[in-house]
Amino acid sequence: MSQTATQNHQLSGINIGLDVELRKVFKVFNGEAAVRGVDLSIYKGEFFSILGPSGCGKTTTLRLIAGFESPTAGDVLIRGASMLNVPPYRRPANTVFQSYALFSHMTVWENIAFGLRIKKRGKGEIHDRVQEALKLVKMESFANRFPSQMSGGQQQRVALARALVNRPTVLLLDEPLGALDLKLRKEMQVELSNLHHELGLTFVMVTHDQEEALSLSDRIAVMHEGKVEQVGTPSQIYDRPQSAFVADFIGDTNLFRGKIEGAHPAMLWIRTASGLKMKVQPSDVSGEPLTSGAVVVSVRPEKVTLGFTPDDEQTNCFEGRLQNVMYLGTHVHYVVQLRSGDQLTVRQPSALHVPEADTPIFLSWQAHDCLALPG
Repeated sequence: MSQTATQNHQLSGINIGLDVELRKVFKVFNGEAAVRGVDLSIYKGEFFSILGPSGCGKTTTLRLIAGFESPTAGDVLIRGASMLNVPPYRRPANTVFQSYALFSHMTVWENIAFGLRIKKRGKGEIHDRVQEALKLVKMESFANRFPSQMSGGQQQRVALARALVNRPTVLLLDEPLGALDLKLRKEMQVELSNLHHELGLTFVMVTHDQEEALSLSDRIAVMHEGKVEQVGTPSQIYDRPQSAFVADFIGDTNLFRGKIEGAHPAMLWIRTASGLKMKVQPSDVSGEPLTSGAVVVSVRPEKVTLGFTPDDEQTNCFEGRLQNVMYLGTHVHYVVQLRSGDQLTVRQPSALHVPEADTPIFLSWQAHDCLALPG
């Protein structure tokens, strides 16, 4: 399912069907709640990612879908059927683990065929389906090799083939690319995306890698301390975060804590804790427009403009001094200390002239380029 299709579904309200539902799911370990009242609806054919820092409950949530854990309360459904008391091997879902979990004493062919043999499929069916799975992941020539004779990327492909050969309704991916080096990880991201489009299966992936989730997913659930903070498309999560945590966790941002001093349907006037006066366009991301009280203002580094003189056309303009300049090829990363004491990061496209550190500088951005979030 493409991002456009997901958005159209949300806008039209047409029920195209759900493959996975979590209803008020809790999971408690030794008196501590790892998952707290999670509600999720995952559509057929969707690439859905569960994203969050270590310990947020994302892997436990995936294990609840897979059946490796049972909910303390709530229900997990696949294709509308409750999975309570249904063991993993009887669920229409297969899991690909970060560690691959391949049998070292079996060849690639035997690893992929293992699940079908357990289900007592016929020899002819096993042969055809293993061949089909090998072709899908471009591993036909590796059928007789053992896991120790392959690279990490090749083992990952075999793990995918072993899951896909069972033709699951849902493919669960637990940090599937976490053990790969950066270059191979990028290549496998492309292959995973192509595989999803080719098969049309529902993919549910757990990851802590924001870029991976943003680039692969139709929708993302951001988790924090056992709860779902926000569910949305990658652009919604990045451009319209609903909490300071989501704004800070997804990509880079500059956060200012402050209070609303004035409100208008078209503008908020905010004074930060350090004394900066900002103008911010109102947002209803929290469900209701913010008109008073404590807020957190989020400004993405790429939305900030650098200049050597004040920019009268920009709504928010502040004086500072360059503290650090890092040339990163396609762009330059700046760290600026404002006169107020606030430190900001700025990301700009590479230019012929890059100012040196300790240079006086002005930072500016428009009211619509920052976001006020509940504080």
